Amino acid sequence: MPDWKDKLALVAQRNRQEIVNAKLSRREMMRLGLLTSTGALVAKSGLSSRAFAQVPLTPPSPISTPWMQPMPVLPIKAPLSPNALTHGHPDGTTLIDGAGRRINHQLCAYDSTGTYSGKFPPKKFYETFVREADWKFHPSWGPSKIWGFDGMYPGPRYNAYYGEPIMVRFHNRLPSRAKHVGFGLPEFSVHLHNAHTPSESDGNPVDFINSVNDPNEVNPLGFKDQHYPNVYAGYTKLNDLRGDPSEALSSLWYHDHTIDFTAQNVYKGMVGVYTLFDDKDTGDETTGYRLPSGEFDVPIMFGDFVFDRNYQPVFDLFNSDGILGDKFCANGAIQPYFNVKPRRYRFRLYNHGPARWYDFALYDGQKFLPFWQISSDGNLLPQALMKSKVDVAVAERVDIIVDFGKIQSSRVYLVNRLEQLDGRGPRGNILTPGTPIIQFNKVGPPVRDNSIDPMVTPLRMRTLPDPDFAALLARAERAKKRTFRFDRTNGAWAVNGKLFDPKEAIARIDQEAEEVWTIENQDDGWSHPVHMHFEEHRILSRNGKRTSVTSSDYGRKDTIPLYRREAVEVFMRFRDMKGRYVMHCHNVIHEDSGMMVRWDIV
Repeated sequence: MPDWKDKLALVAQRNRQEIVNAKLSRREMMRLGLLTSTGALVAKSGLSSRAFAQVPLTPPSPISTPWMQPMPVLPIKAPLSPNALTHGHPDGTTLIDGAGRRINHQLCAYDSTGTYSGKFPPKKFYETFVREADWKFHPSWGPSKIWGFDGMYPGPRYNAYYGEPIMVRFHNRLPSRAKHVGFGLPEFSVHLHNAHTPSESDGNPVDFINSVNDPNEVNPLGFKDQHYPNVYAGYTKLNDLRGDPSEALSSLWYHDHTIDFTAQNVYKGMVGVYTLFDDKDTGDETTGYRLPSGEFDVPIMFGDFVFDRNYQPVFDLFNSDGILGDKFCANGAIQPYFNVKPRRYRFRLYNHGPARWYDFALYDGQKFLPFWQISSDGNLLPQALMKSKVDVAVAERVDIIVDFGKIQSSRVYLVNRLEQLDGRGPRGNILTPGTPIIQFNKVGPPVRDNSIDPMVTPLRMRTLPDPDFAALLARAERAKKRTFRFDRTNGAWAVNGKLFDPKEAIARIDQEAEEVWTIENQDDGWSHPVHMHFEEHRILSRNGKRTSVTSSDYGRKDTIPLYRREAVEVFMRFRDMKGRYVMHCHNVIHEDSGMMVRWDIV
């Protein structure tokens, strides 16, 4: 039987959800005495379980027996003829500023003859419908309401190729704002993290679009076309419309980025996977780098949630540190199993947050097993590295190769060894064995494996754009310097002491410029995964110590795990495109509270 503490926590949860449903603004909540001057929920019995120190903030989710369902494999999105798109072919324009303005795409056009032109005319066309749907997180549970791309969590996988630009039409089929009840905002701005993308298709937080159920004069049909050139960075300087192949990206993902509501909409399910291939990372294990491919190339998206007694995700609007769940999902299933064949697999590990950090390892019940890390933030490394664990902060990605043909055990677990007690970030305590998230079952006889065995043949991959690190440091010495402090200001999250103002550009940077940014966290209470849009960076130093070849910081990155009392120095480039972009903390609760800045390429 639940005791009085459990009952009190349940009452507090229900009452907080009523406030969310009422759509009260933070100013209204302060006037009603529900928030303190620093924006925290008051310690009031029946509303905040902090009124009693020993009461948990959130009741636990319903019981779910692990290993009861297979891990879903994300379906690959199929292209359409442009004339087959709902509401007709793209016309060369797109929406910005909350669907208040329509502008031309920078790098492609549609002319009166009915053909696509510009620097990177789209060669393939897609559409996806963002809608509310029922989703089964566990077979013994009732359905949960999600918002998903094509009604799925995660959304479908896009397989794209360098040299093959695409256009994606995103339809907003979410409920009307007037009728919506619960957390989340039925508007969205899709960010392809961290593609080399023109600003009007980057998913800027202010470029959200309305639902078809809330039509306006500029966007009566509730959709937006986004253009992804799929071009290597550096093409302008090279003047070849191809760019530098050493800048290739691999494991990307897409998610909502609506101003003030990113955390809520991501937590509601608006995430998906986008994989990029070229003539080296080909998607065919008989060619190029010969990485595991086809059914043996498996993206896995991780998210943790709290559910109420009716199996609905609970978003605590009043948790300003970051929400942690007590149920771990892989591709939308709580602690699933995945049957594997005795051969090599490529697993693409994605952490969509909103606030959980991971330390992933393979455990056979007695010992931890080695595997090969081949990427950092989805960017292939110069060579495969044998590891026994990989750290994945919020928004980071890591690709690994696991050889089940060499593993003796018939059952292996992917575990999270990193203890994290609240949304402030981990304190570095490593658990043994950790929390199991996926059960791998080795089944069937040996099958053909045309991928390279890194144990036999060294697996060498992308040469870094600046392979001579000493030369890169000398180049960085000549670059313009800027410093950005990620800290607290009067109880709110801020950058350089200011909250995000979408109308203010904190920097106007010349196209083709190079700069060195120092990203600081002077606080001992929180960690921040800091993400810069638009282009990859190189980490030059952490706390004054130069990056070494063996460090997890060595390589191309788009997200910086910024731990307590740290300063990280990065080399930035701003090539090829112009427009407005942002940098923010990817603990998206922090982002929505103001920890974001806008910068423009001019």
